[in-house]
Amino acid sequence: MIYDLVLEQGHLITPQATFKAHLGIKDGRIAALSQSKLQAERYLNLTGKLVFPGVVDLHVHFSEPGRDYWEGWQTGSHAAAMGGVTTVVDMPLNAIPATTNLKALHTKVTLAQQKSHVDFALWGGLVDDNLADLKDLADHGVIGFKAFMVDIKDDSFRFIDDELLFEGMKRIAELGHFLALHAEDNRMTWEATTKLQAMGRRDRAAWGEARSPAVELKAIHKALKLAKAAHCPIHIVHVSIPEGAKLIRGAAHQGQQVTFETCAHYLSLTEEDFWHIGPEAKCAPPLRDKARQNELWQMLLAGEIDCVTSDHSPCTLEEKTRGLEDICAACGGITGIQTLLPLMFSEGLKRGLALEELSQLLSTRPAKLAGLWPQKGEIRLGADADLVIIDPKQCFEVTENWLKSKNPHSPFMNWQLKGKIERVLLRGEQVIEEDGLQIANKGLWLKPTVLSTSLHP
Repeated sequence: MIYDLVLEQGHLITPQATFKAHLGIKDGRIAALSQSKLQAERYLNLTGKLVFPGVVDLHVHFSEPGRDYWEGWQTGSHAAAMGGVTTVVDMPLNAIPATTNLKALHTKVTLAQQKSHVDFALWGGLVDDNLADLKDLADHGVIGFKAFMVDIKDDSFRFIDDELLFEGMKRIAELGHFLALHAEDNRMTWEATTKLQAMGRRDRAAWGEARSPAVELKAIHKALKLAKAAHCPIHIVHVSIPEGAKLIRGAAHQGQQVTFETCAHYLSLTEEDFWHIGPEAKCAPPLRDKARQNELWQMLLAGEIDCVTSDHSPCTLEEKTRGLEDICAACGGITGIQTLLPLMFSEGLKRGLALEELSQLLSTRPAKLAGLWPQKGEIRLGADADLVIIDPKQCFEVTENWLKSKNPHSPFMNWQLKGKIERVLLRGEQVIEEDGLQIANKGLWLKPTVLSTSLHP
C-alpha cells in the first residue's frame, strides 16, 4: 500500500506503551504502525519527537450562540487546535439559548459546522422545565446531559432542586444516557455567601470560604445517593478535592456507574495562587490548598482519576478586572483549552507522570466517556489520524500573542512550559504547523456510538 502520509521515527504514545515506529495514514485514518519503512506520497521525519493522540476535551464552553463575545466556535476551536485538542465536547451553557431542546441543539450544530476547526460533540442540558425535551436531545446525538446542583444565577440555565434532579436522573437512565453534575450544595453555598457579604467580606479568600470543601463534598454525597436510587450513570465534573474523589472512587469500586474529572488548573494552581493572581483564577469550585492538590496528584499518579479537562470558560478582560477589589463582581471561569495539554505535559514531567497515563487522562478515557472511542482518543489501527507532534526538549512561554481565544488572557500568562507543540493533525490533515493555522472549518459533528460511562466498553 502507498500511504498518503508516513510519520517516520516518532515516539508513539499509546495507553499501553511508548515506542518508536513509522505511522502510516490513509484516507484520514491510522492505517499502519510498523518498524519497517513504509511507502508514501509524503514523509515527515519525527526523530526525537513525541506523537501524542489528539486530545479529547470533555468539558468546554464555547458560548455561541448568544455569548460569542466570551468565546465562539471559530476562536475557541483555533485555541483548541493550537493546544493539541482535536475534539471538543461543548457544554449546553453558557450559550443563549442553552442546549436544552431540539431547536437550540440544531442552532448550535449549524454554527459549529460552519466555524469549527476541530471535531466536536455536544452535551444536552437538564434544567427546571425541560424533562419533556430530554428524549429529543438523546435521539439527535448529545453525548449526555449536564445539570447544576447550585444556582448559578443565570436564567438561561437554571439549576434544579433535589426532587426534579431525581426525576431527571430516572428519565436519563431510561434513555440509556448519563448525567454530568456540577456538585456544589446550593443551600450551603448561598447561606455562606450571604453571611460573608453581610460582614463586608468581598475579598479573595471569601470566595473559597463560601464554597468550602464541605460544600462540594456534601453535593457529591447527595449526587451519588440519588443516582444510585435512580439507577442513573453519572459523571461528576471538575472535582477539586481529594475527599470527593475518594468518595466517588469508593462508590465505583462498589459497582455504581460513576466517573469523574478534575481540571488542569486544580493540579497546577492553589488558593494561594488565587489570592495573588486574583479574578483571572476565579472558578467554581474554587482552587484549593496545596495539601489537597498534592493528594489529587497522588490519586492521578496511581491511576485513580478518570480524566482531566480544561473547563474552558472565558469572559472579557473587563468582566475579570472589575473584580480586582470586589471578587464577587468578577466573572468566574478559566481560559484553559490551549494550555490543557502543555500544562499537563510540563507539570506531569515534574511529578513523574508516565506519558502512557497522560494519553489516557486527556484522550482515551474522555473519548470512551463521550462514546467516541475507538474512532477517537488513541493511536491505534483504524482510528482517526488525530495526532499531536511534540518536541519534548523545547520550552515555550504562554503569551497573549500565543493564545488564540476570543479573550486572550490567562492565569498562566508568562509561564514557561516544557514540550512545544510543533504540529497538529486532524484526520490526517495538518491544522497547526509552526504556530499557524493551516486549514479552516474542517470540524465534524460526532455522535456517540456507545452510550455508557464505562471506561472499558
